[in-house]
Amino acid sequence: MRNWKDSNFTRWTRRLKAFSELNRLSLIFFVLFLQACSSLQQNVEVENLTHPSQIRQFTISGKMAIKVPGNNKSATFYWQQDQLAYDIQLSTYLGIQVADISGTPEYIEIKADGEYYQSNAPEQLIANQIGWQLPINALSNWVKGLHNGVIATFHPDGLPKKVIVRTSPTQQWALNYLSYQPLGNIQVPHKIKCQTTNLTVILQINQWENINQ
Repeated sequence: MRNWKDSNFTRWTRRLKAFSELNRLSLIFFVLFLQACSSLQQNVEVENLTHPSQIRQFTISGKMAIKVPGNNKSATFYWQQDQLAYDIQLSTYLGIQVADISGTPEYIEIKADGEYYQSNAPEQLIANQIGWQLPINALSNWVKGLHNGVIATFHPDGLPKKVIVRTSPTQQWALNYLSYQPLGNIQVPHKIKCQTTNLTVILQINQWENINQ
């Protein structure tokens, strides 16, 4: 005859196993539900856009090429923008992080090669440490296709192609919006070539995420 204690233990074990499986299934469905809600919110935010100026927050990733006389460099980038605050991570194509640049229009931090730099003059620090007069605060608008420049040429669909922008009394940039990509109902840049004296920066934006999240 089967011992009643063994029988109760077996039933208890089966119930515990079933309960554990139910918990796992519930957790999986909960995670999928959160992902779906996040995706839905993202889609709603994107679909409501009617102009790039409405993009207040974004995450973009892609490739960057920097060309100066006698020296060319390339990297991948992961860029998070929240209003005026930015965090740009530069890595090699092998995934090795080489620099982390974060800041606001009035402040910047640069971590590179085991060193840490900070300043209340962002563009001056970049020029001193990296050697390029890069308008870091203007770039967050340029990647959205926004600028305070003169449009020299247009694409066949009417989108700006070449734009001349003066960033200071002594510096002028030629922005070449080589291609665009759809983001909901609007078009945002996919590949941009930014040129000034002795410096060319090419940005290829492969992915737009976390719009106004």
